[in-house]
Amino acid sequence: MRRQAKIRRGSVALRRLWPKNHPVNPRLRNSLIVALGVAIAMVAGWQIANESLIQAGALGTALALWLASRLCGISADALVAGLALAGYLIGNRGFAQLSVPNLPLLPGELTLGLGLCFIIWNAARTKELPVRRDALNAMLLTWLACGAIRFGYDVRVHGLMALRDFAILYYSLFFFLAQGWWADPDQRRWVQRCLTVGFAVGAPIFLAFARWPDFFVNNLSVRGVPLVYVKSDVQAGLLIAGTYWFLHRYVSSRRLGWLLLAATNLLGVLSANSRAALVAFGVTCLWLVACRDWRILRPIAALGAVGLAVLLTLPIVTQRPWKESIAYRFYESAASIGDTQGARSYETADLGDKPDNNRFRLTWWRIVVGETWSEGRWTGLGFGYDLSDQFLRIYYAESSEEFSTRSPHNYPLTVFARTGLIGVGLLLVCLAGITMRTWRAGRRAAQSDQPSEPFAMWVGTWGIFVSACFGVVLEGPMGAVVFWTLLGMANAAGSEPAPTSEPALPDPAPDLRDAPSAPQVAPSP
Repeated sequence: MRRQAKIRRGSVALRRLWPKNHPVNPRLRNSLIVALGVAIAMVAGWQIANESLIQAGALGTALALWLASRLCGISADALVAGLALAGYLIGNRGFAQLSVPNLPLLPGELTLGLGLCFIIWNAARTKELPVRRDALNAMLLTWLACGAIRFGYDVRVHGLMALRDFAILYYSLFFFLAQGWWADPDQRRWVQRCLTVGFAVGAPIFLAFARWPDFFVNNLSVRGVPLVYVKSDVQAGLLIAGTYWFLHRYVSSRRLGWLLLAATNLLGVLSANSRAALVAFGVTCLWLVACRDWRILRPIAALGAVGLAVLLTLPIVTQRPWKESIAYRFYESAASIGDTQGARSYETADLGDKPDNNRFRLTWWRIVVGETWSEGRWTGLGFGYDLSDQFLRIYYAESSEEFSTRSPHNYPLTVFARTGLIGVGLLLVCLAGITMRTWRAGRRAAQSDQPSEPFAMWVGTWGIFVSACFGVVLEGPMGAVVFWTLLGMANAAGSEPAPTSEPALPDPAPDLRDAPSAPQVAPSP
C-alpha cells in the first residue's frame, strides 16, 4: 500500500510539472532543432574532411527524402518505392545492380528496409499494422513465418549466402507495404503514376535494347554498371502486366493513347525470345475467357488480328521466303515448347537450342525434386544450399565453365527445395487464395457496368507468376518487387466496397395530407 501511494504521488507530481496537453514552447523547440542541425552539420563536415562520405551521404539522402516527402505530401517509403518500381521496369537488371559505394545495398533492399521502418513507426503511432484481416494476408504471414524459422537455422550454417536465397520469401513483404500505400489516396496515385511511366517507357526501351544492346551497355553506365540491361524472360512477364494495365485504362476512358501503349507492351511480349511469356500470356487470356470479361478480350482480339495480318503481309511485301519470316519464327518458337527430345529440325537460326533448353530444365527439375525428397522432404534443403551442384555433375560433366545460377528456373520448385513440403504446401495454399480472389474479381467485373481495375491487376500478376514457373523471375528484385507490389495493390483494391452505379436517393418527404390536424387551442380571454 505504501509503495502504491508513493507511485501515485510521483505521477501526480509529474503531471503538475508537465501537464498532458501543455504546448511545447516554440522558442525551445526551434532552439532544439537548430542545435541538432548544427551538431549533424558538424559531424557531416568532419566526415567529409576525412574523406568518409558514407555517413554524410546518408544524412544528405535522409534530408533530401524528408524535404521531398514534405513537398509531395507522401511518405518517403512510398516515394522511394515508386521510383524503384519505375527503375525496375525501365532498367531491369541494370538498375537492380546499382548500389551505394562501399555498401552492398541494392535498390530493392533499400526500399524494403525503409518501408519496414515506416511500418514500425506507423504501428507505434497509430497502433495499427498494414495487415488486412483476410485469408490471403493470413496465408502469406504463415508462409513467411515458417520460412523465417528455416532461415534462422540456415544463416548460422551458410551465412550471407542464406540471406541471398531467402530473397525468394522476404520480397513478399512488398505485398503488405503495397496495401498500406493503396490505403492512402496520395500514395496510391504516386505509385500508380510511377507504374504507368515504367510500363510506358519500359516497352520501347526493351525493343531498343534488343536491337542495339551495345549502345546501352557502353554509353549508359554508372561506375561500370549499365543503367539499362534487360533480361528478356523477366521483362516479358512484366510487359504482360503492362498490357493489362493499359487495356484497363483504355476500356475505362476509350482513349487511343492507352491502346497504343498496350499494343507496345504486347509487341514487346511477342518479340521477346521467351516461350514462357507466350505460355503466360495464354494463361491470362484463359482467365479473361473464364470470367467472361469481353471488354478487355475485344481489344486483345483486335490487336491480335492486326498483328497477324501484318505478319502474313510482310513476306509478300518484302518478297522474302516464308521460312525466313517473323510469322514462321513464332510458329517454330511455339512448336518448340513441347519438343523435349529434339525431334524437330528448325529453320530459324536462333531456335536450334530450344530443345536443349527444355532438357536443361527438365533434368534440373528432376534432380532437385529427387534430392529434396530424399534428404529433406518436409523442411527442405535450406537457404544457402547449392541446388546446382548435383545438376552440374550430371548435365555438365565435361564442362569447366562458371555457373552462377542458383535457381532451377521454376519458382515453386525452388520454394520446395528450400523449405520442403511445408513451405511449398503453404505457397500452394496462397496460390489457391489468389485464384479465388481473381475469380471473384473477374465475376464482379463481368457483372458490373464499369471495368474493374483489381481484376486487371490480378490477371497481370498471373502473367508474371506463370513466366516465373519457367525462368528466374521471382528470385530477384526485377520481377519480385513489381509482382508483390501489384498483388498487394490488387488485394487492397479488391477488399474495398464496390461503388454503386446509381446514387442513393433521399427518403421521400412525408405526405401530410392524411396526417391528423393539430389540436386548436382557444385564445385566452
